[in-house]
Amino acid sequence: MGRRILSTAFVRVGPGGHLTVELRDGRLLVLRDVVMRAKDYCGVQAAGDPARAKYCGGYAEVAAARPGLAPTLGQPDSAVSSAVEPARDPTKEK
Repeated sequence: MGRRILSTAFVRVGPGGHLTVELRDGRLLVLRDVVMRAKDYCGVQAAGDPARAKYCGGYAEVAAARPGLAPTLGQPDSAVSSAVEPARDPTKEK
């Protein structure tokens, strides 16, 4: 299942080449230059270590993936729909 999730996002990676991967343990990785192999995937971390550490992981640990950068703190994630409050019923207002 993780391979299917990752490959669906992988084919939609745009010119920036970034792929955001959410792992089952809650970590969020932003990778570029991702290569999908038979049993795992590898990419260069876009943030963090100045040496741009390489990350390789198994498909079983992938919970979600999408092309592009992860939203920064305080910015809404456009991939998640906004909550909408139900309409008020004017007949029930006091």
